Amino acid sequence: MALKTPFANLEPDQIDVEVMSAFHLEGRYFSVSVQLSDENDEIGHSYLLKVLFDGKTLRYETLLEVPNLILAHVSPTPIDHVALEIGGTTHFLHGTAHATSGTPDQFFNKLYHQEGGAVYLYGEHGTVCVAEGHAWRTIKPIAKSFLRAMHGPRNGPVHVAGDDGTLLRLAGNGWKRIPLNFNRSINALQVAEDGVVNIGCEDGYCFQYFEDDLAAIEAPERDFFSICEFKGKRYWGDDEYGLYVQKRLKLAPLKELGYGYAMQASSEFLVVVGWKEVFLFDGSTWVGFEFGYNKGLHAGIIDMSRRFL
Repeated sequence: MALKTPFANLEPDQIDVEVMSAFHLEGRYFSVSVQLSDENDEIGHSYLLKVLFDGKTLRYETLLEVPNLILAHVSPTPIDHVALEIGGTTHFLHGTAHATSGTPDQFFNKLYHQEGGAVYLYGEHGTVCVAEGHAWRTIKPIAKSFLRAMHGPRNGPVHVAGDDGTLLRLAGNGWKRIPLNFNRSINALQVAEDGVVNIGCEDGYCFQYFEDDLAAIEAPERDFFSICEFKGKRYWGDDEYGLYVQKRLKLAPLKELGYGYAMQASSEFLVVVGWKEVFLFDGSTWVGFEFGYNKGLHAGIIDMSRRFL
């Protein structure tokens, strides 16, 4: 049964709709977490959805609905999902089974699943936890910075980054600090299979790090929030234009989506999260869908021939 939302007395333009995370599950199925809030973020309501989308047909079912803000989710398999609520409650879904767990006292706002590996939780005070069953084990912190991005190649170590130029590599059961000699906040992080670490910051400060060498990447003066490899190319998302493709040590504009908040890739799709939109790119063609709220959550197909040209 659907929960009663707290937005009955608000007009649609007083309700903020935001997609937090999106993943390609299999075939034409995707998982999407959607957050609703009022203009002052005083009330919230969220959904974790399983979406069927083939470019022409759009349907969804609700996997989880909470009277709170979902900050992030991950989908390790097509039937396994982990969602994080503000306040620290985590939801573990396996098919129709549902378990919940608390987190340590720190504030956490992100989840990360390493392909073929573990699920991690991270946030303030340099704190990272790893999922063990339906519980969280804290990895001993060595930094006090707020952590904002996490990534690791399938066959390589996980890295985490954040404020004050913090970059850490997981070595065994502990962290190793990688000195970058700058104090900018790192918002985006991607580690290639060859060990090259790609770093996105605010104001167009973007870098590649490899074996103690830090090289600048030429980029527009915007804040970068996501980096992802797909079909042999590396894509970067910012908060104004949308999506760029990397060409050597330069970022070239690719698609004006307005926002590239988060990206995930499968073998078939690059999945890009905008504000309230989810965009899908197969290497040649763009399609997308978006969410809105008017007496209830609704979704619609984006006509990419008329918008986001």
